Amino acid sequence: MNDTRSNYFKKKKRNRIIILSLMSLVLVAFALFWTVYDDVESTLKTVFEDVETENMREEEVSVDATHPISFALLGIDMYGDGIADGTGRSDTIIVATVNPKTKETTIVSVPRDSYAEMVGYETNLYPEYNDKITHAYAFGSTQMAINSIQEFLNVPIDYYVEINMQGLHDIVEAIGGIELTSPLTFEFEGSSFVEGKTVLAGGWDALAFARMRKEDPEGDLGRQNRQRMVIKAILDKLISIDSVTNYKKILSAVEVNIQTNLSFEDLLDIKSGYVDALDTFTQLSIAGEELYYDEIYYYYVDPEERLRIANTLRDELEIDQVQFSDMNLSDADSSFGFGQMTSAGLVTGTSDLDSVQETEE
Repeated sequence: MNDTRSNYFKKKKRNRIIILSLMSLVLVAFALFWTVYDDVESTLKTVFEDVETENMREEEVSVDATHPISFALLGIDMYGDGIADGTGRSDTIIVATVNPKTKETTIVSVPRDSYAEMVGYETNLYPEYNDKITHAYAFGSTQMAINSIQEFLNVPIDYYVEINMQGLHDIVEAIGGIELTSPLTFEFEGSSFVEGKTVLAGGWDALAFARMRKEDPEGDLGRQNRQRMVIKAILDKLISIDSVTNYKKILSAVEVNIQTNLSFEDLLDIKSGYVDALDTFTQLSIAGEELYYDEIYYYYVDPEERLRIANTLRDELEIDQVQFSDMNLSDADSSFGFGQMTSAGLVTGTSDLDSVQETEE
C-alpha cells in the first residue's frame, strides 16, 4: 500500500539523535529494560541474523574488548507483500564508526544512486557489474549490500542493522501514533499536512510524511529532514511512560521488521562501553556529480573522493590507510580520466531494476 525511503544526514547536532533513534528500533526495550528483560532477549534472538561477508580486517574485533567498530545502518524499502518475497532496495545507507578510546563517532550517508560495483553479482559477459548501490540489496540481499558498501568505501563493516519500512509503520501504530509538525503544506498518498500545524500521525501518515519528495522545494534534503523528524518522534514516544503498556506490540513490530548481526550480549556491551562515543559526532559528506548511462541517472563519486572518505574512516577504526592504487576503478572512472579501461571493459549499470520507473519509495 505504502512504502518509504529513509535518510541522508546533514546537521551535525542532530546526528546523535538519529543514530540513537535507529539503534533504539533494535534496542527499543532499553527504555523498559529492567521490567521486560526476558521478552527483549527473546526478541533480539529472533531478529539476529549473521551474514557471511568478505573479511577486510587483519584482526578480529570485539565489542567486549571495546575495539573501534563500524556499522552499516540500512533502511529497506520493503513493505506489504515485499517482506515475504524478500524484495526491496537499501534506500538508506549509513556507515558509522565508533571509537570508544577517542570517544568519537563518525558517520557518512552513502547516496542511494551511487555508481558502484555489485560485489558477487556476475553476468555472462562481464566479471564485474556496476549499478546503483541501492540495487545491491535487491540483487543479493544483506550480503551483497554489505560487500558492495565495503568495496565502495574500502572500509570493513563489522555490524549491520536493517529495518524495512513496514517496521516504521508498525512501530508508530504500536506506540499510538507520533506528533509531527510539518515544515510545509502538502498532500501525499491520501495524507495531508499543513505548515506549522502539529498532528498526531498514525503509521501510514508517518510514512507519507517521510516519503514525499517532489513537492518539497528542497528535494531530497527536505525529505531527509522530515525523516529525521519521524525518527526523533518515535524515539520520544518510545521512552515515554505511555509506551510501557504497549511494549509487547512494539517488540512484535521489531521482531518481524528488523534484522541485525548484533546479539543481545553485544548490545549490552555497546551500551556500557561505547555510549560516551556518541557524544562527539563528525559528519562526512560524499561529494559527487550527475552521471547518465542510457538515460539512467547515477551519482558518480570519483576514486579520489572515495579514498578521502576511506582513510578518514580507517583512521577512526585505527587500521592502516589505503592508497589510490587500492581503489577499484570502474568504466565511469575511466571516462572521467581515472585509470584505463581493460580490453574487456566493465558493464554499465543498466539493469532490469532500471527498466522499472523509479518511484518515491
